[in-house]
Amino acid sequence: FSPFLFSLFLFYVLTCSAGWLLEKNAAAAAPVSLGKGAWDCDNNCEIPPDKEAEVFEEIATMDFPYEGIPTIPPRKNMTHMAFFCNGCRYRVEAYPDWTARQVAEALWRGGIERANNPNGNTPGMKGPEDIALIYAGQIMKDEKKLQDYNVPPGCKVMIAIEKAKLLPEAKPDPDSAYWN
Repeated sequence: FSPFLFSLFLFYVLTCSAGWLLEKNAAAAAPVSLGKGAWDCDNNCEIPPDKEAEVFEEIATMDFPYEGIPTIPPRKNMTHMAFFCNGCRYRVEAYPDWTARQVAEALWRGGIERANNPNGNTPGMKGPEDIALIYAGQIMKDEKKLQDYNVPPGCKVMIAIEKAKLLPEAKPDPDSAYWN
């Protein structure tokens, strides 16, 4: 793990933990919204906050309880993967036998360019060639398949980031709350 990738991973874990705590402690009528929401790349549209858990199949049920506690059952739709990019979660149809480049193109066609920061320290994403995909701390090479990185079908914990942000000389965006 490089320090940068470890920081991204830690940020993701803390964000998920904070979201879980907020959802657990929020009043039933109060909607919970973290980050910049969710986006459906297959339909190029926003996923409403009240539908996000349903779309990503994250609703706990008593189908497989653990010591009387509801758990999230196994997913039914294994063709969709989720990527985190600049505070937003992107849902896209992708398969383990696709190359990282094919997935980046699907993300681009689906609207991930909305994650660009015009006030950032990098040029931004201008096309799928500017997107780097990360899984389990590994930056995926464009020509390699997701299965080469042991990405399971329906994986929901991947990162999409502007490639320029991974360069050694890259600086964090000035408005990045993580670094302030």
